[in-house]
Amino acid sequence: MRYLTLAGLLLLAGCGNAEQEAYNEAIQKGVDILSAEQYEKAEAYFEIALENQPDDEKATAYLAQTQIYREAKDFYDSKEYAEALEKAQQVVESENGLEGLIAKATAIIEEINAKEDHIDAELDKAKAAYDSGNMDEALPVIENLLNSEELSNAYFSELKAVGEQLLADIQNKQNELAMDEAAKAKVEEESLLQGSIDRNINAYNNLSLPLRMLLATTVVDERAMSPVLLGYTLAYNFDEEYLLLNSHSGAGVGHQWFIIRDDSNTITPIEGLVNMGTSGYRDVAVDSTPVSKADLYNRYMESKDSYDLALQNVFRLPEMTMIKYEELRSYSGQ
Repeated sequence: MRYLTLAGLLLLAGCGNAEQEAYNEAIQKGVDILSAEQYEKAEAYFEIALENQPDDEKATAYLAQTQIYREAKDFYDSKEYAEALEKAQQVVESENGLEGLIAKATAIIEEINAKEDHIDAELDKAKAAYDSGNMDEALPVIENLLNSEELSNAYFSELKAVGEQLLADIQNKQNELAMDEAAKAKVEEESLLQGSIDRNINAYNNLSLPLRMLLATTVVDERAMSPVLLGYTLAYNFDEEYLLLNSHSGAGVGHQWFIIRDDSNTITPIEGLVNMGTSGYRDVAVDSTPVSKADLYNRYMESKDSYDLALQNVFRLPEMTMIKYEELRSYSGQ
């Protein structure tokens, strides 16, 4: 009996050593193959180790850690960053785990955080340019960011919303600046135009009196624009605030009288009469819209030689008065 007992003990010891050796070999192979990133094979080796030592904490921890890390990596590769972070953090916090897998899981966490940090930095860059009023610098930064693959990931949806709002703010500011520039340009253009108008009005007022009278007559009688006033004469006179004009050919009918108000910047027709011969005088319809002296000066410059030569037919006639005009008007319809 003593012999059989000893033999049994030796047999049991042999079996125990074989199981231990198989366990050790499986653990070592599992750890070694992890370096080649063959995670499923590593899991298989750790399962073999557990078959030999079912309650072993190390093999249990290694197997669970490898399985969780493989899930973390799969989530990361498929760009499911929220799930990848959760699994990677479990690997890092696992007890009795492998340092190599902890390092790999930490790298996943750091890579996702680096992506987020990059997005934050670009948003800050665009925001700083926006705040400083440099829209041309801010716009390409935010557009490139919003078009990037990173920001298309659902994990960064909140940052994407921030970027989209910033883009809208930049575009609105650009529109405001463009409108301001357009308004400024318009003001400058109007200022230049007004300056040109003021210069022309001043130039008109500095012309000789007969030349001004001739140009004023063109507002009510187109004959005053005929070359060198050929065939016509123009008489004029001032009475109170009114300018009286009389253009005629020297014979027949059609001798027209006009009353015009001569202001500092404009010429304004008031009314007119025309000689109808034996029928007396008749009212002449006039357009009472004020005409800028700047326009009259431009008219003069377009045919300067003609108007200058026409002055020989322009003269002042003191007998032309408002009393005389009203007298003629009293003959209207006779």
